[in-house]
Amino acid sequence: MTRVISPRFDFNAQLFLDEYWQKRPLLIKNALPSFQSPISPEELAGLAIEGEVDSRIVSRVNHQWQLEQGPFVDADFLRDGEWSLLVQRVNEWFPEVDALRGCVDFLPSWRFDDVMVSYATDGAGVGPHFDQYDVFLLQGAGQRVWKVGARCDVATPTIDADGLTLIEEFDADQMHLLSPGDALYIPPGFAHWGTAVGESMTFSIGFRAPRLADLVARLSDSVIDSLREDLLLEDKESMRVQARPGEITEQHLINARTAVFNAMEALSDSDWFPELLSETDEEPPVNEEPMTPSVALVPNQRLLWRDMGDHIAVFLSGRKYRLLLSDEIMLVTLSSGQSLATSQLTGSQVDVLQEWWSLGFIEEPQVDTAH
Repeated sequence: MTRVISPRFDFNAQLFLDEYWQKRPLLIKNALPSFQSPISPEELAGLAIEGEVDSRIVSRVNHQWQLEQGPFVDADFLRDGEWSLLVQRVNEWFPEVDALRGCVDFLPSWRFDDVMVSYATDGAGVGPHFDQYDVFLLQGAGQRVWKVGARCDVATPTIDADGLTLIEEFDADQMHLLSPGDALYIPPGFAHWGTAVGESMTFSIGFRAPRLADLVARLSDSVIDSLREDLLLEDKESMRVQARPGEITEQHLINARTAVFNAMEALSDSDWFPELLSETDEEPPVNEEPMTPSVALVPNQRLLWRDMGDHIAVFLSGRKYRLLLSDEIMLVTLSSGQSLATSQLTGSQVDVLQEWWSLGFIEEPQVDTAH
């Protein structure tokens, strides 16, 4: 089995969190010295042919943007001019790409979304735009010029260019030329526009936050499940002589709001948040094969845990497990994307892994990833 070293960016992580994370962009020169792209343009194109892979080609013809959705065929890549191929979740197909999440392993693993890989011909890009997630743009091959503008929001004027949402008027505050091993951090909402200098490959390590609407909905569901049906709203001090029939007073609203907030505070447990974060879009197929001597977490799974003092509460694919405090090393190893040798584990740990194996949460690693 091939051994892959998971790299780390060469910079001050705590300074980055204090001064830049979700605040302002940061150019990280030589973030990975001597870095070479772990995959080739041909391998990326081969992945874009697969039907279950999310891919697209963005081109510009006669100053007009064009968007094509995959899957593609070989002939789609035999074109001239400025065009870019973008493939989502390449980390789920290439362990060498998945190892790039280790570049910023000081960030919570539950924030990690995917590694998108893009190939671009000379002068190509996807136009001026902004995203609602944090991204580290790691240059893998060739060079790319990045222009960075101001922070945008829903009020920023945009245009629809054949399905691409582009900024109508883009003004650059910064301009950076990235070579292999350089990285550029872009916080949510900041305008940016990358243009390839020669043939170029970029690895976008993306981190996405859960929507507040989803958090409120899950918390509300958790509270509702715990509420007794016979509990009613109590009027308490909100009742006054009703001078005007039908009126809802400010005190009525305050009383109702306080009752709801008190119920959420008293009845919500601490499980709703990690349960939500650990959920995946699809249930993995059941694995009936014998468990291999070495295992690793399936790339699209999120393994989360909380130290409860006398045990560890573990959350995986929306399920909750109660594990021993001595299981921490096993959990940390799997959560970081590294492989685990089952021969070094206790009987109870093997039993847990056996269940996760049969449910499709862990798999045989294609490579041995280490830091």
